[in-house]
Amino acid sequence: MSEKEARVLDALLRAEVPLSGRALSRITGLSQSSAQRAVAHLRQIGLVETLSVPPALLYRPNPDHLAMPLVQEMLNLDRTLRERLAELVRTWKVKAENVTVFGSVARGEPTDVSDIDVLVVRRSGVRVDDPVWQEQIASMGSMLERWTGRRASVIEVSSSDARRGLRSSEKYLCEAARDGWTVSGRPLAELKERKR
Repeated sequence: MSEKEARVLDALLRAEVPLSGRALSRITGLSQSSAQRAVAHLRQIGLVETLSVPPALLYRPNPDHLAMPLVQEMLNLDRTLRERLAELVRTWKVKAENVTVFGSVARGEPTDVSDIDVLVVRRSGVRVDDPVWQEQIASMGSMLERWTGRRASVIEVSSSDARRGLRSSEKYLCEAARDGWTVSGRPLAELKERKR
């Protein structure tokens, strides 16, 4: 299933009513022709049904398709990734101030070659060379790659550097604060506002 087909099917599964091609285009952000091509292929393989409501055609997922439970699970991989990562971080002996997934994966726009960007904010008092801390970071990167098949790009900063970077509008920190998934700790925006 292509990325565009996944977006269309995800929109249909989330909708409470059947959707027109125009509505699918609007919801998914795809052009009407791209949405129509995606829905045509999904109809061809039986995952989507068509309802004729003249003058429009409406689309809905086919809940009876044998593959539908598997497809739904595939479409929920973001949720599963968040849950697994949060569970892993909860086991850390040396706690982080914040762990946030950001970049294309967090925005729902990954490509086949996208890595997983993770910002880890180290609490004050934790040395950058603490062996337990370093093992936790390395283990998280390895687990992310095993879980997703994507390379993990882990950026580790101290809480004071993160605070300064947010206040000076450092691009990657602002992106993480705006679009990221907070996996652990308070949201980055709160870190920016906190006094030293």
